[in-house]
Amino acid sequence: MASSENQGLQIALIIFVMLTILLSVTTFMFFREYQEADERSRVDKGAATDAQKQMRDAVTEMEKVKEFIGVSPQAKLDDVRQTLDEDMKKYAATAPDESKFYHPALEFLFKTLEERTSELVAARLTIQQEKDEREKVENAKQEQVAAAEEHARKAEADLAEAKKEFDAERKRMLDDNEDLKKQLAKKNEDMSQLAETSKKTEEDLKGENKKLSTANVYLTEKIDVLDPTTGFEVPDGKIVWVDQQSRSAYINVGQSDGLKRQTMFSVLAGDEDVGDDQKTKGRIEVTEILGPHFAEARILEDRMTDPLVQGDKIYTPLWQPGRTDGFGIIGFIDMDGDGSDDRDMLRDLIRLNGGRIDAEDTKDGKQIGELNVNTRYLIVGEPPQDAAVLSKAFTTLGRDAQKLGVRPTSVSKFLDQMGWRNQQQTLVFGRHGNGGEIPPERRDGGPGQSTGSVSGAFKVRRPLGRRGLSGMDAEGSAPQKPRSAYGK
Repeated sequence: MASSENQGLQIALIIFVMLTILLSVTTFMFFREYQEADERSRVDKGAATDAQKQMRDAVTEMEKVKEFIGVSPQAKLDDVRQTLDEDMKKYAATAPDESKFYHPALEFLFKTLEERTSELVAARLTIQQEKDEREKVENAKQEQVAAAEEHARKAEADLAEAKKEFDAERKRMLDDNEDLKKQLAKKNEDMSQLAETSKKTEEDLKGENKKLSTANVYLTEKIDVLDPTTGFEVPDGKIVWVDQQSRSAYINVGQSDGLKRQTMFSVLAGDEDVGDDQKTKGRIEVTEILGPHFAEARILEDRMTDPLVQGDKIYTPLWQPGRTDGFGIIGFIDMDGDGSDDRDMLRDLIRLNGGRIDAEDTKDGKQIGELNVNTRYLIVGEPPQDAAVLSKAFTTLGRDAQKLGVRPTSVSKFLDQMGWRNQQQTLVFGRHGNGGEIPPERRDGGPGQSTGSVSGAFKVRRPLGRRGLSGMDAEGSAPQKPRSAYGK
């Protein structure tokens, strides 16, 4: 029984201690909150006191301002504003709006008063000068009147003599006038004959010009048939070696031919001819000039079924070995089919590949530069929609091209011949295309396996050995395989 009582006391003691601790923590927390609330109360009272002081200072300053501008300290803001508007309307009506306040208005009125005072002083001085001048004029006037009377008497005598001479001169002039009429009639007759002769000559020249234009077109076409080297039908070089592993091709033109890096070429098969109906099998871009007649290019586009091989021809209308070609540009140029003007891109492309711009038209119909007999051809875009603009430089340059024998060509044909493609719209599938390497799939869904039997079109084509290359460097030795400038 004593043991049970001891356990009860222990439990009561534990509960008492826990309650004591809980009460102490609660009391401390309430005391802490009381202290924080008291501190905030003191801060708020201080802020309220400062705000009241600032309010009193502001009221005092406002009363002083009202006293300075001459209104009652008890006046309301609307009354002060009304007084200001009435004063500005009455005393500073001519002042600008930003000066219609008391201090700027006083400054404006003071400057205006100074200006008017200066004008008044100047006016008084001018009046006195005019008065003195008038007196001088009156004095001189009397002398002039006497002299005029004497002069009038003399003039009457001179008039009688002059009349006599005038009658004689009049008779002579009438006689001369009759002679001039006769000479004018003869001149008119001569001018009429000259006009008829000039009109006939002009008609003859127009007919002759038309004949010459027709003959020029005919002779240009005839020259193209008899001598293809005068047009675009001559390849600029050929491929002498292809490395499909590094996607590189080596061509037989180089530094001595005036070739530059980043020049692009379209590639034709060795048995294909360059022309309007040429079949392009790929395109390349020069990356490094390796010798007088040797350069490396990267393969931009080709087909797995018809890869670039030794002997393929390369061609671009922008460049010819050893010379700089000129071009003309007219019309709206859209190279990528997005409906926006790509004239700047076309200019950069021509200049980047070593060409020059001889002449072009502007959006408002003006002409920049002139075509000449050395201009290679005229790139023709879409004609302007505005008839007034169409009748200006677009038509003039087209007519000049016909007279000079400059060939016109469309934008698409020009870009195709030089090997340019819109990179944003081109997706090339295959081992090296931007479509990625897509392995064949088996029917069960797994990766395909080669059977080892392929058609002749897909046989591996290995490039000739380094000693088998033709048309190498200027010294005639076989070149070593260079390292590509693009790090391949």
